[in-house]
Amino acid sequence: MLCGLAVALVAPGALAVACSSDDSGNTGGSSGGSGGGSGSSQSGASGGASTSTPLADIPDGGGLLIDTEDGGKALLVRNGEEVKAFNAACTHQGTIVRAPENGISVCPSHGSEFDTSGAAVKGPATKPLAELPVTVEGDQVTLA
Repeated sequence: MLCGLAVALVAPGALAVACSSDDSGNTGGSSGGSGGGSGSSQSGASGGASTSTPLADIPDGGGLLIDTEDGGKALLVRNGEEVKAFNAACTHQGTIVRAPENGISVCPSHGSEFDTSGAAVKGPATKPLAELPVTVEGDQVTLA
């Protein structure tokens, strides 16, 4: 009942934090690593300020979850010197996906899977992760 009341009183993005569940116990989406917290919104990883990460911190052939300046999460995926960035919020209900293992990022809430191009390869999500602008200069990866 409380979550139903929250729907009427709170912005939908904030509701994802208040009412989503996650087996890891994270509810804020601000922890690091490859665990899954709940996202605050599906567009929360694109902000005005930039975030930099050392290229060496992103496993080659894998990925890394990072915090964004606006409190969201981004998924950085590396293949050699090429890095792509995605909003880490699952396109099904906004839960933060895990960093890829064997080329697949899994949403801990309902099992949606995304490949390293961001495409949804297993539902219930049907839309790809939103790609974010990223640059690699020297040994730094910058999310704009």
